[in-house]
Amino acid sequence: MQIGAKRHRLNIQAPVMAQDGTTGELVPTWTTIGAVWASIEPMRGRERLLGDQIAGEMDTRIKVRWNDITSQITTAHRGEHQGSIFNFVSVAHLYLEQREVEIMAKSGVNDG
Repeated sequence: MQIGAKRHRLNIQAPVMAQDGTTGELVPTWTTIGAVWASIEPMRGRERLLGDQIAGEMDTRIKVRWNDITSQITTAHRGEHQGSIFNFVSVAHLYLEQREVEIMAKSGVNDG
């Protein structure tokens, strides 16, 4: 594991339900549960036509050091780095030694 490769500050976010101030309805939103240093590596990109707009999507590999925050990450979580949202698709604890977590994620223009 190369510490210098983990140079991106990644906010780990969890889904929560919050009450809308206008309607009182419960709506899904995200809250940051912590920030970790990560290696973010784009793997493959695609573009497709949705209606009259082109939408891009990128498969990304994210590696983080294992700690109390990253040990709890599941595919229900997402990451945020400098305004880009990464929806977690798979989470693997590498080497079973509690040293590193590898996350496969998708990012794109419709990341709501």
